[in-house]
Amino acid sequence: MTDPKNKPEAVVSSNLIVPEGVHNFESDDLADKSPKDDPIKRVIYIDDRVIPGAFYVEAAWAVDSLPREHPEHAHDYDEICGFVGSNMADTTDLGGEVDFSIDGKKMTITKTCFIFIPAGVKHGGLNFRKINKPVFQIAMSPMKRFVSDPPT
Repeated sequence: MTDPKNKPEAVVSSNLIVPEGVHNFESDDLADKSPKDDPIKRVIYIDDRVIPGAFYVEAAWAVDSLPREHPEHAHDYDEICGFVGSNMADTTDLGGEVDFSIDGKKMTITKTCFIFIPAGVKHGGLNFRKINKPVFQIAMSPMKRFVSDPPT
């Protein structure tokens, strides 16, 4: 029987801050701009550094196209990346064109989807090339701390 004194507790987080060393590539094209000018609107980020014991999850809205491309990388853990359109009349319509590469093969995403990426498989090249309606993007992995090779 579980000791009620040691019962895990739920934790609510509304953290928008990405830990130091995660997604450093994002700052290059914003050096001379205000964060409000960034077409990527971060919604939430957690991993073990934000909530001890949590796994990695992050989410953001892409509200406009941008020149930034997420570098190709791999992880020691499986990852799921999701892209969700905001067209309530047709939730399968992504409302734009998002480029993404998996194992060196580039695809253009135009429909709401989840992508399962096995551990060790290179992926990236993520580019919100054409955004007509906001696109919700989510990534999650059972890794305790976001780590990639090479670091992104």
